[in-house]
Amino acid sequence: MSISSILNSVFRPETWCCAIRFNRDEKNCILNDKETPFTVIKDSKRYWTADPFLIENNEKIYLFFEAFDRLQKKGVLGYREVTENSVGKIKVIYEAKSHLSFPFIYEENGNYFIIPESSSEGQLYRLKCTSFPDKWEKEKILIEDSLVDTVLFKDGREKYYISEKTDKNNCFDRVDLFHEENGHLIEKSKNPVKRDINNARGAGKVFEFDGMKIRPAQNCGKSYGEKINFNEILKITSDEFKERLLCDVSVNEVPLTTENFYTGIHTYNKLKNIEIIDLKLPRKFNFYNLIGAFVKLFRKVF
Repeated sequence: MSISSILNSVFRPETWCCAIRFNRDEKNCILNDKETPFTVIKDSKRYWTADPFLIENNEKIYLFFEAFDRLQKKGVLGYREVTENSVGKIKVIYEAKSHLSFPFIYEENGNYFIIPESSSEGQLYRLKCTSFPDKWEKEKILIEDSLVDTVLFKDGREKYYISEKTDKNNCFDRVDLFHEENGHLIEKSKNPVKRDINNARGAGKVFEFDGMKIRPAQNCGKSYGEKINFNEILKITSDEFKERLLCDVSVNEVPLTTENFYTGIHTYNKLKNIEIIDLKLPRKFNFYNLIGAFVKLFRKVF
């Protein structure tokens, strides 16, 4: 690593934020509306946010996300309540010894679960909510493997986990399928079912649009967070996975209520008439990053 890269990681590391929009029509989304602007949500001094997901509970809308703690230099899981006119404070709900992100949240049989990205721990596990929205506990290890950005997709009675196995060299170029058996994930024999650095790694939940099942995926061909691709799932079975690219969206194509000086985008989610994305910010100095660097150094030494 060069000296400039080290200095950047300490003084001007990569940061993200989220942006939201409320549509008048539930049928509208980023695929057919590139004019209605998103509103950027301001982060706190300590945390920046990414990988946003939406969920409704008791007629209230909650935004769950990775909250990157500048002091601890790692991602934790957090949430904030949102309305069309207001955004609540960032609240941390769960943290581990290592980095967490991509809190795929879903409801099943009256219970709420989160499958976070926990690849640095070498396992994929599920959290269960014991008191919504802020009390969660580790309920089950789904598989002992390093997977990123896992999405649970229900197709009729079938449940598929669309994910990506990682190694030290790459975590952007493959799609891997799993199914659940006795509470644990079983890998499909034909994994990876797809290889393409331009259109593989997950970027959000599968959603329906105009009768199609749409899988958002990251385009990381040139840079991390370059674009989001939107793919129609044509076939998914225990043996096959086929999809076709409908379109892609770069950060420059995203309408915002403020000036668009952002440099990347890599998550998209939709709930009814609400859409949420994340945006990569230009690198800039933040005092909390410097404090966090000293805290990390102190822990290594002592």
